[in-house]
Amino acid sequence: MTAQEYWERALQGGKWLAEQQNPDGSWKELSDPMVDAFYKGGWPLVLTGQTAAAHRALTYTREHFMTAGGDFLPRHHPWHTNVHYLYPNAYFIVGAMMAGRYEVAMPAIDFMLSQQDGGHGGFYTRRTEPGQKQMCDTMSSGAAGMALLAGGQVQAARRTADFFARMIELQPDPGARFYTTVEADGSLGTEMQDDTEPFWRIVDTKIENQCWYAVGLPFAFLVRLAEATGEAQHQELAQWYFNFQERCVDPWDGGSSGKAGWGCAMLYRITGEQKYREIALHVAGNIASQQDDDGSWILRAGGYSEGDERTLANAAFDVTSEFTLWLAVIAANVMARDGVG
Repeated sequence: MTAQEYWERALQGGKWLAEQQNPDGSWKELSDPMVDAFYKGGWPLVLTGQTAAAHRALTYTREHFMTAGGDFLPRHHPWHTNVHYLYPNAYFIVGAMMAGRYEVAMPAIDFMLSQQDGGHGGFYTRRTEPGQKQMCDTMSSGAAGMALLAGGQVQAARRTADFFARMIELQPDPGARFYTTVEADGSLGTEMQDDTEPFWRIVDTKIENQCWYAVGLPFAFLVRLAEATGEAQHQELAQWYFNFQERCVDPWDGGSSGKAGWGCAMLYRITGEQKYREIALHVAGNIASQQDDDGSWILRAGGYSEGDERTLANAAFDVTSEFTLWLAVIAANVMARDGVG
């Protein structure tokens, strides 16, 4: 398939999302609305031209999930409380900024900044009260960095890049594995608490089906920061994270490779190097192959199971929003460099 065809697939996803919306911005047939079903929606709806639907979704979010302090509650999925708390917040911020909904974005950015470590510049894995310190991770920090750039917080984004540089320096064997967290004292997080933690706290070059976005999201953020600032050190950092993922087993396949697809599509637009175009379109092909005829993506495409706390319906909106976004960003950047569309 061509980039133009992937763009059309993204438009189908945006259309499906808009068609599932009630007049108040909630999703149809969703008896138990969760933050999980709403946080990604604004960004892909704006990108695919469903701007009115994006405004409705953001209004519903403001009225039902946004706190006076700029956070979004309640949380249901454990990954959004204990693994990368700020991930939903970042999507809300970018979508709100793109739609011009600053009454949502600005308080959310202030809350986001309150979660940045004052020393190394990373972002906390779990919600942290002022004056406290705790674990930071690459997923929370990469997502926060994207949001900070969208909100014009370039200096805070630079500090986030400093965190990603420090993460490289701390790795004991960077050719073989990458630890994704630092502890409250700033030391590398190498001790696991249970059997589930290695999936999101270690990326091993010799194991397939890894948590690719633990390195792919920093990569994509650093590409954006390098373009925004023109500072070469951010491009060099981005290249390090790309090179690490490239050394892994089938790194461009699987449900978590989309963030690296973003980064490759942006790098292709910036540099014109065909390698990045090929990877970006490969990732887009994997995503598009899982799309249903109606434009949506089903639950299993996102890697969820029926045992998860979120319902099938909530997860369907989550997955469709994310995959629509990935396709739209990848296709638009490739088409821009190719001079088509």
